[in-house]
Amino acid sequence: MAEARTEQIVLDEIASIQKKMMQVMMRLTNTGNPQVSSVNLELTQLVRGLAGIKDEVQRHYQVHHNRMDALMGVGSLVNSSLGLKRVLDEVMDTLIILMKAERGFLMLRDEGGGFRVQIARDAKHHDLKEDVFAISKSIVRQVVEQGITVLTTNAKEDPRFGQQASVAAYQLLSILCAPLKVKDDLIGVIYVDNRAQSGIFQNDDLEMISSFANQAAVAIDNARLFESLQASNKELQEAYQATLEGWVRALDLRDKETEGHTKRVTALTEKLARKMGLNENLLIHIRRGALLHDIGKMAIPDGILLKPGPLTDEERTLIQKHPVYAYEMLSPIRFLQPALDIPYCHHEKWNGKGYPRGLSGENIPLAARIFAVVDVWDALVSDRPYRKGLKPADVKQKIREDSGSHFDPQVVEAFLGFDDQTLKSTAKIS
Repeated sequence: MAEARTEQIVLDEIASIQKKMMQVMMRLTNTGNPQVSSVNLELTQLVRGLAGIKDEVQRHYQVHHNRMDALMGVGSLVNSSLGLKRVLDEVMDTLIILMKAERGFLMLRDEGGGFRVQIARDAKHHDLKEDVFAISKSIVRQVVEQGITVLTTNAKEDPRFGQQASVAAYQLLSILCAPLKVKDDLIGVIYVDNRAQSGIFQNDDLEMISSFANQAAVAIDNARLFESLQASNKELQEAYQATLEGWVRALDLRDKETEGHTKRVTALTEKLARKMGLNENLLIHIRRGALLHDIGKMAIPDGILLKPGPLTDEERTLIQKHPVYAYEMLSPIRFLQPALDIPYCHHEKWNGKGYPRGLSGENIPLAARIFAVVDVWDALVSDRPYRKGLKPADVKQKIREDSGSHFDPQVVEAFLGFDDQTLKSTAKIS
């Protein structure tokens, strides 16, 4: 804002001087003095000179504004969470516009210590092949070894580039090449060039491209770090998932009667949750919760869990504690806390007669309400050692009858909207 006010003050002063000179010329003309014409001619030249100065001041400030905007744009990349490719695109395109260059490329140091071109563009933002430049390694080597910006305003006659075939072939006049550094660590170089006489880089461009390179280097380094963290996070998530599936396999091995049940209900619960409009972030936790819905049974003794005959009231009360055991097992694990709704609440009922807390209606988490329908469906249509699975049509009818008592009516409506093929394909998972 202060610079804008200064600019306007300067322009206003020039305009004021022009106006006063014009007034003087008018007064001199009215005197009728024969020498006035020569004086007015000189004044006219001065007015034209002031107009040129005014244009130059405006051009200077416009260039300054454009450069500041470019630096601010690169500065915003520093705090962005954009991927490396997007940051490189932004840096390269901004650099070419900023320096009014015809072409440019950006190199980064690889793990082996060498420098490879990551992106090359022309003024129309078209990607260029690396061999189009055919730049001698001596340019990059000088920047890398000395850590300084290289500028030439006449590449054809500059002894540093005189032997390069690319300079002659492309008829280069002007070249700028600057290091990309992060805390004195060289991570790459940026390069731009021009053939046009009007596009020759000047000495004051050295400071500009150096400032640009400093911010660009930080933005690129941050993007690399962001991608590295994403990769590490992906590996960690995969390790978590493998651990969860290992727990489920252990439970399946223990209780052969329900083997395959967990995979089936997880797949169908995810489909139902997606059908009901839940977003992908929630689906991750629903998937994990479904996988772990019976993990609390790990705390139930084999003599009760695997008992072939009817359970006593005491034994049934103990088994009904498995959601509480699941909560106690999983709640200390921070990344699983958003997935607790299903393991903890999938035996709650819409009418409040479920367990372990007797929740009712919408006080039951939606994920648990969705899973409850799927859990009952799979349990009833699947074969057990002591009975054959029920017909899907009969199970659908029971679910419909339990809508509003055991189940959330909206969830039941969505579930019954599945076609038979969807339900059969899920049931085949083992």
